[in-house]
Amino acid sequence: MKRRTFLQGLIAGGVGISVLHPLYGYADERLEFKGPPMPDVPATQVNARCYYIRATDPEPTPENQGFFSNPGFVITSEGVVVMDTGSSVQIGEMILRQIKKQTDKPVVAVINTHYHGDHWLGNHAFVEANPDVAIYAHPAVQQKIKDGAGDFWIGFMQRLTENKITGTVATAPNKVLKGGETLKFGDTTLKIHHYVNPDYGNRVHTEADLLIEVVGDQIIFIGDAAMRRVANAADGSFRGTIEAMEQWMKQFADYTFIPGHGFHDDVALLKDHYTFFKTIWDNVVKYYDEGLSDFEMKPKIMQAPFMQQVASQWPGYHSTLGKFISVAVQEYENSQF
Repeated sequence: MKRRTFLQGLIAGGVGISVLHPLYGYADERLEFKGPPMPDVPATQVNARCYYIRATDPEPTPENQGFFSNPGFVITSEGVVVMDTGSSVQIGEMILRQIKKQTDKPVVAVINTHYHGDHWLGNHAFVEANPDVAIYAHPAVQQKIKDGAGDFWIGFMQRLTENKITGTVATAPNKVLKGGETLKFGDTTLKIHHYVNPDYGNRVHTEADLLIEVVGDQIIFIGDAAMRRVANAADGSFRGTIEAMEQWMKQFADYTFIPGHGFHDDVALLKDHYTFFKTIWDNVVKYYDEGLSDFEMKPKIMQAPFMQQVASQWPGYHSTLGKFISVAVQEYENSQF
């Protein structure tokens, strides 16, 4: 069988071909084959220099080609800083096209807010455009990718999009941010925030969450640390989330938040996220001590006013709430030892 025919057969069957990226290590690259381009999605302008590209769908599908999280960018006098790059090289290329509609300035840096693949797989496009581009993230992001997150996320996104992200290379960050740093880009200063409480594993949504504050603008790119969506609690902490929201609601009371999913909003976004997690946690503690199992807790928790009136309208609520409760039960059990 000829090599090309063999490779086409593998791709038609959804089989990955692992290669080694010369700069960044592991890559699940489909050699010369590539999925379809991502259609343009216009950027939403938040203020004079801050934008995000809002994904309207809450989950990856073949139709949306894996575009279900919000990339963002800030235009500075030195160039453009991008916050999160989407789920594929195709989405990354689309982000670059939207940036060019707003400015001719180059992309000078990328920041990945955490290690879930819908926030960093698009790094590939930015390295293709500029091999020397600085890509920042928490050290846990680099470690996760080193430990095989590239394999997992490319496979995951390929399955859910029916191979629409073919050609994407798992491209790790090359610079580290731990929180507390300030980055200066011409007329713009970005301050990096990271929640720290070792008792809760420094975890909110993950242990790698970075918040990027645009100093002077009262705008924060918050990634998935707060959102109106029920998706994935397994890598985070209920107690960490509750404590972080309590801190940030005071510290950033007058700010606008650009989340990784959904619309930008004021501190009400944090309040809703806090109330959702606290409602689950307080009820899990109560019902666990009464001897109830997680599946017995769920219908009772769903009767809480906030759940009925607010959270029940969020994407993923009906399909994923049970998983959130199970994670909370496990965290509470672990806290007893």
